[in-house]
Amino acid sequence: MTIILPFISADTMTRAPSAGSSRNTMMQMTKAAAIGAIMALSLPTAPAMAQKARVPAQPASSTAKPLAMDVAGVRLGMPLAAVQAALAGTYRCSTYQSASFRQLVEREVRKRKGIPDGFGPDGTAVGDLTCQGPTGEHLRLFMAQTPAGEIVDRIDLTVSTKRVDPATLIGQVEAKYGRPTEGTPANGSWCITRCGGDLTMEPNPRITVMSDASSLKILGSRGRNARLADEAAVKAAAAREAPAAARGAF
Repeated sequence: MTIILPFISADTMTRAPSAGSSRNTMMQMTKAAAIGAIMALSLPTAPAMAQKARVPAQPASSTAKPLAMDVAGVRLGMPLAAVQAALAGTYRCSTYQSASFRQLVEREVRKRKGIPDGFGPDGTAVGDLTCQGPTGEHLRLFMAQTPAGEIVDRIDLTVSTKRVDPATLIGQVEAKYGRPTEGTPANGSWCITRCGGDLTMEPNPRITVMSDASSLKILGSRGRNARLADEAAVKAAAAREAPAAARGAF
């Protein structure tokens, strides 16, 4: 089953309660559990969980693939409806509008016909979502417009290490994603084969983790090739409605 892993302080995890302090211990555990959660982890059912609780958590044995890696339950390429379902009840989100796939096609058609674009209608699709998590996580999702609707193109999650222990965060990253393609779980990237030098210009899907004294960031991108394919889909749809002339007019 899928559960949300709470962040628990080292003191709460290592101090065993005495007979006269069970009430205080329970209060500590309740407070720790209330800190909230950032990443959804797929864990075994109860009997296996009890057995695993007695051994240290081990990192994943193999590198995860960026398109299969979720950030707060959200994956690259995920449709908008699935995103909203994944975040419901955990993150509070505001949406911002942009031109839909159909509107982008209409703009391209006007361009092909030599019609001035002017001031077109306001965007009717969700262009991005800005969300706040239960412990102050800041999540921003940038959407791509496709013939089937909006899908996640880029992910930007920031977690303040003032509110959540950084060592705990890094441990969760390693346990969840495994070894990165390059770098370390604290500052590294997961790529399809090898990683390029620039996240924004990476041709293929990529997840990157960056951390410093104040925050941990998880950044995801479908890659430049996916964005070029989105643009090509718009032009192909426009070409069907306004095909180029068969010959020059001379």
